Order: sequence, then structure tokens, then C-alpha cells
Amino acid sequence: MANKFQENKKRFFYPDEFELMCSKLNKNQLFTAMVLINTGARISETAGIEMKHLSNERKSVILEHTKVRAKRGERVSEPRIIALSDSFFRYLKDNLPKRRILSTNAYNVAIKGACAEAKIDKPHQFSAHKFRKTFGTWMLALGVDGYKLAQHLGHTPNELSRDYATNDIFSIKDKQIMRSILKNLPNRF
Repeated sequence: MANKFQENKKRFFYPDEFELMCSKLNKNQLFTAMVLINTGARISETAGIEMKHLSNERKSVILEHTKVRAKRGERVSEPRIIALSDSFFRYLKDNLPKRRILSTNAYNVAIKGACAEAKIDKPHQFSAHKFRKTFGTWMLALGVDGYKLAQHLGHTPNELSRDYATNDIFSIKDKQIMRSILKNLPNRF
């Protein structure tokens, strides 16, 4: 039997939960949700995104401030280029000048509140980091190569399979909802 920490560590949004939760968010909260679910990045990595970080040619965003991996001998963060779906690239380009990505603490409070309001089971288990878990889980479910996904998330393949991979528990309808949210992003890998 898994303890509460282990159970919570694997928690992610099911597609219908994600849509319900999003329906309870204000515009800045929704913008933050869309950035997180469409990049798989940590909220701290997305906070500094500016228009200059977007590449029209590559339909991507550069994350300049990423997590330092001391275990791997890193001393400074390594920028990562994140591929985006065509439609999310347009959304980001249109909304970045007028929206802001919320701080981790503010967003965690907002997410827990939105999950509670949407009557999602165990709302206390959700945080900004669960968008990253959700992204990884959904992308694997949609057939993205695990090695490429691990690189995208800044993980090793072992970390990905330990922390993100789940059995294929999604229905056809779930996968349709995922594709409606992520658009052509899985094809960009």
C-alpha cells in the first residue's frame, strides 16, 4: 500500500478534471495553466518568458532560467528550447503582452481552490507542479517517445519512467480531450 506522499507524487490531472479546473480560473490563472500544460516546464522556468524568447521560425520558446542539476555536475542553469504546437504558439504570442504567469505560491492557492470548486477529488494534492506531471503523463499516453520526452523535461529516461510514466489508463475520449488541448504538440517530438 502506497503512503500518502507516494500516492500524491504520481497524481496528475485526468483530461476531464483539467477542463473542469480550467473553467474555474480567472484569465491570468488560465493563461498560467495553458503555459504549463503546453510546455511541461516548471512554473519558475516560465516566469521570465518574454516576447524575445519566442521563435517564429521554430515555433518554440527558450526557457533561460531552468533548474540547476547539481547531481549531474551543473553549476549554472542550462537554457532549454521548448517546441510548441502551432496554435499554442499563436496563443502565447497574442497573450504574453497582456497576461502574466503567476508566482508558484499564488498559483498553488488558486489551483487548490479551483479544484475544490470543481469538486475534483483530493484538491489538496494539486499544485503547479502537477501540470508538469500531467504533461509528461499525457504525452506518453499520446505516444511520444520516452527518451525525447525525458530530454524535453530535463530528466533522464529512468527519472521519467519512475516519476511520470503510468499504465495506459486513458480512454479514447480522454485522448481526444488531450489532443484538443495539446493540438499538434505530440507530433513536434
